[in-house]
Amino acid sequence: MHAPDRQKLLSALRTRFREAWGDPAPRCFFAPGRVNLVGAHLDYNGGDVLPMAVDRGVYAAARLRSDGRIRLCSLDQKLVVEVDGAEVGQRTRPEWGWAGYPLGVWHTYGKHTGRHAGVDFVFGGDLPIGAGLSSSAAIEVATAVALDTLHGTGLDRPQLALLAHRAENGFVGLRCGIMDQFASALGRPGQVLWLHCSGPRWEHVPFDGKACEVLVMDTRKPRLLAKTGFNERVAQCAKAHEVLRAQVRDLPHLADYAMHDLELARDAMDDVLYRRARHVIGEMARLDRGVVALRSGDFRALGQVLNESHRSTAVDYEVSCDELDVITAAARACDGVFGARLTGAGFGGCAIALVAPGRATEVAQQVGIAYRARFGTEANFDLLRIGNGPGEVG
Repeated sequence: MHAPDRQKLLSALRTRFREAWGDPAPRCFFAPGRVNLVGAHLDYNGGDVLPMAVDRGVYAAARLRSDGRIRLCSLDQKLVVEVDGAEVGQRTRPEWGWAGYPLGVWHTYGKHTGRHAGVDFVFGGDLPIGAGLSSSAAIEVATAVALDTLHGTGLDRPQLALLAHRAENGFVGLRCGIMDQFASALGRPGQVLWLHCSGPRWEHVPFDGKACEVLVMDTRKPRLLAKTGFNERVAQCAKAHEVLRAQVRDLPHLADYAMHDLELARDAMDDVLYRRARHVIGEMARLDRGVVALRSGDFRALGQVLNESHRSTAVDYEVSCDELDVITAAARACDGVFGARLTGAGFGGCAIALVAPGRATEVAQQVGIAYRARFGTEANFDLLRIGNGPGEVG
């Protein structure tokens, strides 16, 4: 569980850039991934979330071009994409694969600023792709920061986050909320982001990394259902919101309602819609408790909130799986663990455990044994630190 060597990664990025696109040398940029402590599936329901930018993320080596072409490659993906900027339409194409994310940001940035110059990119990172740590938002924000810096447009971090979010919603077509892009763009060392997604408004809450550490437990189960299941949950929550507006009172977002409102409308909903709404409304209350716990440094109370959140995402929201349930239960059984829950959209990928300092290696060993005994495969473990926000790196 050792942090990768940033300078070694940057050196590899520059070497690959020179091999792929030649001289002159590029400039390099970074955007962090995130771990969401509490607030599962609240961002697109107008609720609050509590993400932490981590010390891992996506790096981009970039250089502007004068001919309007966009060329993209990666250290860990075989696909290389070259396209004329005039051919980039309103939506991504299947043959662009992972490159659809940075192409979407290029397209959205160009519409916002009027800057449509071509660009060469090479991407690399030390964040597990597809594991629920928001590698897609990190590549989007890294692209946005690179374009803004290279063009000198001086956009602020919230503007870049919104550009990245529009790219994922509109160009890529995933109906996500704003959390991932804002968590990456507004990250600060030693603090987590309390994001009120309906504003958006935000504030930063201290997180004492000397009193609690975040162990990421990667089930290594691909999140094959994440996109379809995610969009299905968005639609279900929208239907539940419609029922509440018609039956109880007209509030802007599903997360604005109280549990009393939900009970008044229960007979007008089927069981699935009721449970989806119960998760969203209950998670808002859990998040409030989590903020109080963080501010008072009570990590046992915060851990209990994580445990309750996982149960709700598993039972009411149905985005967990056997692997995530087993790995979180194994973590809770270990001494020195305050709490554990899935992170990201679910359906596979990662979970997190809040661990007392110095206990992460022991916890990882015990959980790894239990996970291997149950599934016959190895889980991966990483101890993440609170990271910096995005920017140019040397």
